[in-house]
Amino acid sequence: MNLLTCRQCALALIVATLLSVGPARAQGTSEVFVLATLYKLHSTTPGYSHDSLRQIIRRIDPDVVVLDVSPNELRTHTVAPSKAEYSQVIFPLVLAERYQAYPGEPEEPTFTEIVTSLGQELRRFRTEQPAIAQVDKAFDEAAFAALAQLWHTPADVNSAVTDQVLRSRREYQDRVAGPRVADAWRRWNAHALGMVRQARDAHPGKRILVLIGVENCGPLREALRQEPGIKLIDMEAWLRGA
Repeated sequence: MNLLTCRQCALALIVATLLSVGPARAQGTSEVFVLATLYKLHSTTPGYSHDSLRQIIRRIDPDVVVLDVSPNELRTHTVAPSKAEYSQVIFPLVLAERYQAYPGEPEEPTFTEIVTSLGQELRRFRTEQPAIAQVDKAFDEAAFAALAQLWHTPADVNSAVTDQVLRSRREYQDRVAGPRVADAWRRWNAHALGMVRQARDAHPGKRILVLIGVENCGPLREALRQEPGIKLIDMEAWLRGA
């Protein structure tokens, strides 16, 4: 065997190795879509109605969904009236399409612990610093009023601008209301991230759709960009292209 033949054999071996490893790596990487839900605001955002939400979920065609519900809500398919998109759209699709579903909210007693802690801290803040609390409320109302002027399509709701506005809103309240408020939001978002990781580990290479409240989208997207085994889809660009 001459030198040229040896080099050709070596090259063929390298190519074969890359071809055998490449598909395995691709199969282990999950596409993750983080799609915002608006609760009662779906009814006042014509460009992002329940019908629009249903069409987008069908177009994404996920294998796995991580939902903005508690384990008990997922088990019983019952939610508070404010989460109308679940009874109208999401739960029916989960049943019809047989998606593998994970609850993005914590199980008890963690659920009540976080919600109670947040509620107590916000009440304390409003009692002890009423003037600043009034400004904080005005900021919240102004932020959503401003976004309502931009939300003409689902891509607008899931845009970088929306994430930026709500990130600033969150950072402001965390600063003025105190670290316990910030910690409650941090723990809530960390749990959602943990459930996406669990879904990824249990279903490597599968397409995962995360449905979560619009205020939580930015932090979750930022965290998922750093996650191994995940290809985070640019939701705004995907929706504009679709």
